[in-house]
Amino acid sequence: MLGEYSGTPTIRLFKPKKKQSQPLKNSQKVVLDYQYERKAKDLKRFVDANIPDFVEKVANGSSDFEKIYNKAKKHGLPLAVLFPSKPSTMPLTKFLSIEFRRRLLLAEVKPNQKNHDLYTQLGVDETKLPALVVMLPSKEVIVYEGKDFAKNKLHRFLSEHALKEPVIPQNTKAGEKEATAEQEEAIKLKTTKTEL
Repeated sequence: MLGEYSGTPTIRLFKPKKKQSQPLKNSQKVVLDYQYERKAKDLKRFVDANIPDFVEKVANGSSDFEKIYNKAKKHGLPLAVLFPSKPSTMPLTKFLSIEFRRRLLLAEVKPNQKNHDLYTQLGVDETKLPALVVMLPSKEVIVYEGKDFAKNKLHRFLSEHALKEPVIPQNTKAGEKEATAEQEEAIKLKTTKTEL
């Protein structure tokens, strides 16, 4: 289960695969061995870099944003749009993308010139970053008014607007129905054989 190791201490990270064969399960893992200095800052950097990331990135302006908006609309998900002050994705943002996965789509608008029009479009002041807005399926836009971006405050805000139950893509549901139909057919065949 833990795999082979050649010496101690061995530090190993078990990271869920991004695409699982069964939705809402994290049973399939990728195993990563830690190969760096045994210092707190290096360990933290390693863990932060390997946090699963379901954040949708907007780097090229309206074209990127339109794709993400349509994805949220297709699945009936609220769209949370974060305007960070730094170009890198923060560990807290990754955490929130995992926490609300399939209940809300989290997009991050990178602070660059190509995304300039999106600030105006969503009513965000570029001089007051970070900023966060939620676009509901009803097209209502709600601005996060909190003074800081603390984990518990962001979690509470997004919880108010996320769906209560996760949305599973339609093709997955269809696949599950097909498997169930095949299982029912197999049971019928077994019953028929037994009766003969």
